[in-house]
Amino acid sequence: MQLLSIEDLAVYLGDSKRTIYKYIASGDCPQYIKISRKNIKFDRAEVDAWLESKKVYPQNNMERKEK
Repeated sequence: MQLLSIEDLAVYLGDSKRTIYKYIASGDCPQYIKISRKNIKFDRAEVDAWLESKKVYPQNNMERKEK
């Protein structure tokens, strides 16, 4: 298990810490481990699974343009 702090997660995702806190507040975040009130850790495998669930597969727009 590789644990990431909020700072580590922000770097990993390319987001700010503020954005990570917004994800947590909205409930739209990977599962995390709450060690204490101010110490939250994320399992990298859970983060990767969460990212996979966020993938969007665009439809073929060429078919729409031809109509």
